[in-house]
Parts: sequence; C-alpha cells; structure tokens
Amino acid sequence: MTRISARYLGKRLVVSYLTLLVIMSLLFVLIRSMPGSFIGSMITPELDQDDIMRLRETWGLNEPLWRQYVDFMINYQTGQFGRSPTYKEPVWDVIIRRLPRTMILFGGAFIAQFIVGPLVGMYLGWWRGTRKDKSIFTTSLAIYSMPAFWISWLFIWLFNYELGWFPSTYMFTKFANFEWTTMSIIVDVLKHITLPLFSIAVVSWVGAMLVMRPAMNNVTSEDYVFLAQAKGLSERTVMIKHAARNALIPVATQAIVGVAFLLDGSVIIENVFSWPGLGQVIVSSVLSRDYPVSQAAFFMLAVLIILLRLLTDIAYTYLDPRIKFGGDS
Repeated sequence: MTRISARYLGKRLVVSYLTLLVIMSLLFVLIRSMPGSFIGSMITPELDQDDIMRLRETWGLNEPLWRQYVDFMINYQTGQFGRSPTYKEPVWDVIIRRLPRTMILFGGAFIAQFIVGPLVGMYLGWWRGTRKDKSIFTTSLAIYSMPAFWISWLFIWLFNYELGWFPSTYMFTKFANFEWTTMSIIVDVLKHITLPLFSIAVVSWVGAMLVMRPAMNNVTSEDYVFLAQAKGLSERTVMIKHAARNALIPVATQAIVGVAFLLDGSVIIENVFSWPGLGQVIVSSVLSRDYPVSQAAFFMLAVLIILLRLLTDIAYTYLDPRIKFGGDS
C-alpha cells in the first residue's frame, strides 16, 4: 500500500504550481523595475526615432505592460525563452552551455558536503555532551557563520597568491603552453575546480552535520540500539549499522533541498572565481539588462527548488515507513 494518497499529491502539485506562478510574477515585476532597458546598449547615434521604435517592436517593448506579462507567463511555461540581445543567440543555448559547468562544480561540492557532514554529525551525536563534541561543534558553528565569499578570498590569498598551488580563475588554463590531451585536460580542470569546490564545501557540510547530530542523538536511546549493545556488538558496529542507518532519514531528505540551495549559491562563488557557469551568466545578464537571459536563469532555479521541495515530501514517505501523507487519520 502506498503511503502517500493521490489526493494529497494532487494538492501538493497545485500548491507547487501556484507557487511557481507567484514567483514568475515577482520575477517579471522585479526585472522590469530595474532602471534602464536592455535595448539601451543597442541604441547608437546613427539610429533615428523610427529605428528605435522598430527595435522596441522587435523585442516586444512597445506592447502594454499587461500584454508583456501575459506573453511572459505563457512563453516561459512552454519553454520559449526567446533570444538574448547580449549573446546574440537563443537563451536556451546560453543556459544549456553554461549549466553543465555549474553542475560539475556544485555536484562535486554536494558529494563532499553530504559525505563529511553526516559522518561528523554521526560521531558528534554519539558523543553528545562530551568535551570532544562541544569543541568540534563550536568550531563548526564558527565556520558556518563565515560568508562563503570571504572563505573564497582567503583560499585565493593562501593557495594561489602565497603558495601558488592552485589557479583561482576560469575553468581551463588560458593560452596554455603545453599540448592538450585527455589527461592534461582532466588534470587542468581538477586544478581549477579545487579552490571553488572547497570554498563551498568547507562551509556547506556544517548544514548536513546540524541535521545529523540531533537525529543521531535521538536514536541512541532507542530499544534496538540497547539490544545491539546487549548482544555484545562492537561500538563501531552499533553506531554505524544500527544507529546511524536510521538517523540518516532526515539527512537524506534535506539533501534533496540542499541541491537547489547549492545551485543558488553559484551566483557568488562563480563570480569570485570567474567560473564560466550559470551563476556568472546571471550576474552579467542583470548588469547588462538582458531580460530574457536573467529571467530564464532565475526561472529555472525557481522550478528546481519547487520540484525538490515536492520530492522531499514524497521521499519522506518512502524513507520512513511510519509516515503516511494524506491518509484518513
């Protein structure tokens, strides 16, 4: 028997869709509330008033605001993002070309975050109240309070300027004086990705630890943990196979939402390290008043976060058999 009813799932789908409509409306208003217009960069002294009017008509800016809003809501829900006036190509091409680079960077950070965080949280939850727990927990909170961009600058200063171990900009070495081979490309990308990846992971793992630590502490008082200890099993076996296995349920569901917020943080990290991903496109498109690109990038992030929130509810029902959403009781 399924643990989530069709009625509950239908309600969640409706709420998610309405949330997306609200976000799209806010996005439309906020983007167009910015001073200036993206066609300002296209207007040159050689253009007369008729040319400017034709230019506005080409980009739909001569339409009433309500008509622009309706077109925006319809087009974006059907995946028609239009053409970028800055990149001179379809918006989809701009996003698809940059998105894999963002996924490479933040996929690696996500893996590091949800390996280190739960492991540290497991031990801290098991040792809760001890001096070791308090010292590590306090240090972790201090790290968690540091802005990601400050950590990034610190890493750049130490590992690039002072030690010269890792490059701090771009995804590849520009104007390289060596022959490109498959292995040299992989090594070069790994060198460039090290600093931005660790800048994200050194802070983000604490979030997973903060979820795992209390969950681990709660399960240590369960009967099945005492039973495993009474059987004479080693402390390591009891901690990992019996306690941690059940404590991972809230961490697993939190990880789904963590993907979205890691991508959301790409705006800062990618610009600090000049990483050619979606975050850098968002900043450049906003500064150049490139409405189609900036709207499409924010729209895709919104869709991702809403979908992952929906998947979190569904994941709870399968990870924990005690939960049943949408039942009669």
